[in-house]
Amino acid sequence: MLHLQKSLYGLKQAPKTFFDKLQAGLRERGFESSSLDPCVFMKKDIICVVYVDDTIFAGPDSVAIEREIKGLGVSDDEHRHKFELRDEGEVGDFLGIRIEKTGDKEFNLTQTGLIDKVLRASGMNESRACPTPAVTTALGSDKEGEAFDEDWEYATVIGMLMFLAGNSRPDIAFAVHQCARFTHCPKQSHGIAVKRILRYLKGTADQGMHLCPTQDLQVDCYVDADFAGLWGIEHDQDPISVKSRTGYLITFMSCPLLWVSKLQTQIALSTMESEYIALSQSMRELIAVREVLKEIREKVLGDAKTQLQYRTHSKTFKAIPQSQVHEDNQACLKFSTMPKMSPRTKHIAIPYHFFRSKVENLEIQVVSIDTNNQLADQFTKGLPEEKFVRDRKRLMGW
Repeated sequence: MLHLQKSLYGLKQAPKTFFDKLQAGLRERGFESSSLDPCVFMKKDIICVVYVDDTIFAGPDSVAIEREIKGLGVSDDEHRHKFELRDEGEVGDFLGIRIEKTGDKEFNLTQTGLIDKVLRASGMNESRACPTPAVTTALGSDKEGEAFDEDWEYATVIGMLMFLAGNSRPDIAFAVHQCARFTHCPKQSHGIAVKRILRYLKGTADQGMHLCPTQDLQVDCYVDADFAGLWGIEHDQDPISVKSRTGYLITFMSCPLLWVSKLQTQIALSTMESEYIALSQSMRELIAVREVLKEIREKVLGDAKTQLQYRTHSKTFKAIPQSQVHEDNQACLKFSTMPKMSPRTKHIAIPYHFFRSKVENLEIQVVSIDTNNQLADQFTKGLPEEKFVRDRKRLMGW
């Protein structure tokens, strides 16, 4: 029996041990962790974001940031936590994402290295380009179809595509997530769907997400649902055939911040219910983002004792503007703002009505939007090329 005096790199408890030490060291230096995201640390004029052992320090004063980084590595007090670290200068690459400043307050996020890697791993680096990542027909289980027969590992390629879709390429999120459902038992039809995504990436390998933030500190949301989209695709006796798909996009200063495409766990009984469930799911993230902004306002850019305002449209951090949730279903729009329940919808009351207080006190406003302008549409279904390209321009900037 051996008793380890310290955690060894590679053991399952090592990340937790390291984070405890890092957290203690940052708190000694005046940082406070976010109550919603413990990997975000804040103090006056500085934010520190932690991902395992990679960190980013951000703030308006570069001298203060430099002093803070040096203070982490050098200490005269033996009882104070200190770290062996490497200052890599301005943020250029983080977690495989290339962050390039292309203009005044304009940035481009790309992952060309990962795209090249997944194309080589699948043998698709010489393939022809494809204009869209998915066909307009939903992808089903295809239980009687031919078995997957490719030289590449389905799960490996899907893993790389999911990392890509979750960071810099939201335009492939729907296509990747519907393929990811079949990682445990892929068929040849699923392999063909994955290769279509790869052909699309082949033609757009040098593209990424172009960020051009506005001056308005607005957190908005676009939400959509595809009601029973797998009906006629899956076997009609399988409950999965009547599940709906949720898709939503949360933007901050008009830039994509968070996006989701996934099947709903609860079976909706109508289009309105599927849209309402999707609306509720998006609200959970939207409310959390607003709370993080409140913490940044208090701990980084203002006085913690300052009374915050929520319902103004100020263009400064003195107030958090009212968020708008864009919904294209009129029945759902009416139901989300009506003052009481109806007998037809009481079965979804408990899990999906928690956000009403935020709507009632005007922190969040649910507004109508035309289906043609619904950015979340591309997260619920495969779109025709013309509409896909138009929506991608608004989402990605190209």
